[in-house]
Amino acid sequence: MASATRSGLQHRIWRWHFFAGLMVIPFVVILAVTGSIYLFKPQVEAAIESRINATAEARSVDGAAVPADDLVAVALAAHPGWALKTYVLPKAPDDRTAEVELVGDGGARTLWLDTQSGAVLHDIPSGRRIMNFVSRIHGTLLGGDRGSLVVEIMASWTIILVVTGLYLWWPRGEAWWRAFVPDFAAPSGKRGAWKKVHGAVGAWIGLLVLVMLLSGLPWTQVWGAGFTRAKDMAGLKSTGQEWFVTLQSGDKHAGHNMGGNDLWSTGSADAENARIAAAGTVMSGITLQDVVDKVVPEELTPPVQVQPPRGKNGVWTVRAMPQYRPAQETVHFDKWSGAEIMRIRFTDHNVADRVAAIGVAFHEGALFGWMNQVLGVIAALGVMALSVTGGVMWWRRRPKGRIGVPPMPTDRTLAAGVIGLVIALGLFLPMAGLTLLVAIGLDKTWSAYTAMR
Repeated sequence: MASATRSGLQHRIWRWHFFAGLMVIPFVVILAVTGSIYLFKPQVEAAIESRINATAEARSVDGAAVPADDLVAVALAAHPGWALKTYVLPKAPDDRTAEVELVGDGGARTLWLDTQSGAVLHDIPSGRRIMNFVSRIHGTLLGGDRGSLVVEIMASWTIILVVTGLYLWWPRGEAWWRAFVPDFAAPSGKRGAWKKVHGAVGAWIGLLVLVMLLSGLPWTQVWGAGFTRAKDMAGLKSTGQEWFVTLQSGDKHAGHNMGGNDLWSTGSADAENARIAAAGTVMSGITLQDVVDKVVPEELTPPVQVQPPRGKNGVWTVRAMPQYRPAQETVHFDKWSGAEIMRIRFTDHNVADRVAAIGVAFHEGALFGWMNQVLGVIAALGVMALSVTGGVMWWRRRPKGRIGVPPMPTDRTLAAGVIGLVIALGLFLPMAGLTLLVAIGLDKTWSAYTAMR
């Protein structure tokens, strides 16, 4: 009886595994390819900026640099009516360019300026920067918020796909290590050989892929919002949103509204650009160069971004924004006096945010150097191998002209533990839970329809 129950359970899980695989394969390949490219963001951007630097003039004898305010003025003159979003400091003493990002009716543009001559060396829409474009594909499939939801659904189902695949493949009645080293000598036919490769690849890289997937969940809309609510309920208050600073410079009429920053941005870049453009930039008080002079001696980890005050009484905000989250740091300065109002380091965040931020750094290949990048590539290649082998297995077993859906098990009962597991997965991965309810409804409708034929 136990064996029959186990067999029925395996058959049902195989059915779910089949549906999930058929749904996510096209998307997961796109995510794996774009994710593996994004792992090398530092190297790609360094190469691009090196080419731009090569077009800058040789340093003058006195080495005098054009003031940051003048560089921004040149950038704004090239795009009248636009507003300064960020000024990015040169990354090293031998870096001959500063980076300026502007926002306006046309979106956002990034300009590189020669710090010696003040000339514009390169001017491009921010969305066309190669890594920004790759990131948009990876995070939204170029579909904005709706695309982001699709990515979250596919990532959630891929987690379920990996878990169910490991359950189905794990050896029963033979040594556990056969999951990693299947017996290819045993006769099983071509489809059986593909199945062994598929299962062995999943066994070797399954845990790594799960870590990669789980570490990306804080970026998602629904899961990320739920994570924030769970932190609030647990009393783990965040220091605020990275791109929506509410600090105000001090004056004799008002106190400080102490906001802060988060360790990754989950907001819409388009919405943020519109907010900046609408708020405008009030540059009276201390200058951008004054802020740069304060920050340079601190040797913060690049890239170091300077964001000007927004509105009448905003603050200067300086952010060290390396992908290695523990090195990120934010400093806010009073726009009138230049006094430091707030400084936020990695250790100032609550434990949940720190753990999630470390996961995000691992997801981006930035936690422990090139070895982290190698692991990311291995995970991406493994996912692509699973997609290919799974697709071949399906193509070989499907009846001609039909999808070849595994038949519904004759035993329709489910153990309470399995029902509990399904509910738990649905609660932990809400977009998977929602789509699972839809899938169950469609499955029952299809079963009823075929029974009537």
